[in-house]
Amino acid sequence: MLGVLVAVCVSACKRDVETDKPGDHHYDDKLAALASFEEPERDAWAMPARVVEALGISPRMDVADIGAGSGYFTRRLATAAHQGTTFAVDVDADFKGYIETHRGQWSTPNIVTRLAVYEHPLLPRESVDLVFISNTYSFLQDREAYFTAVYKALRPGGRLAVIDWRDDVECPRYVGCPKASQRVANAIATAELESVGFEVLERHDFLAYQYFMILGRAVDHAKAPPTPTPTPPVVDDVVDDSGGDAVGPADSAAP
Repeated sequence: MLGVLVAVCVSACKRDVETDKPGDHHYDDKLAALASFEEPERDAWAMPARVVEALGISPRMDVADIGAGSGYFTRRLATAAHQGTTFAVDVDADFKGYIETHRGQWSTPNIVTRLAVYEHPLLPRESVDLVFISNTYSFLQDREAYFTAVYKALRPGGRLAVIDWRDDVECPRYVGCPKASQRVANAIATAELESVGFEVLERHDFLAYQYFMILGRAVDHAKAPPTPTPTPPVVDDVVDDSGGDAVGPADSAAP
């Protein structure tokens, strides 16, 4: 059984290494996992402050962090959106309890935990302005169905932020990223998300081991047809009622 939709796995967590199939990971030691998520060294490569800045979160936004884990990103998202609600979404009850225990310490009472299932984030329709998912993409088995549910959970104009492991870089052992064969390449993730109605709005390349893209619902960003340029009216010659020659526009300016 899969252990949890998590933000990151490092060597302190035992992982299923019998298969290279994406998603076939599990975690046996929850306390070790929680400790690893909170290692101070993580800030150097995950760059959470810069990530949150790139998201352009406004104070009243409602946000969902899918695969919240220990709340590493959740509390930062909740701080940025301090007048809204930030949902910490995970399938692991132990991680849910950890966040509930620490949200007061983090001064983020606006965090609401939500226990989900692997097939569905269990977010109500049009309930959030931003869905954030970090290092969790490959854990999802039926991504078409899952992100169709994410699409429906977003309000009009809402965005989806995806951070996941690049398949073209080597990670230091302490980072703990999965084997290249277990990662979902950026191009594949992009194609999958576009197939359910998303389009890429931004890509950021400041993370050394991960890709980072922000998507919106294509229907919200469909380009309106160009407004046709009005054709200037044809100025007919002006007839001189006095019986003289017709006076055209050029003639009217003559002395």
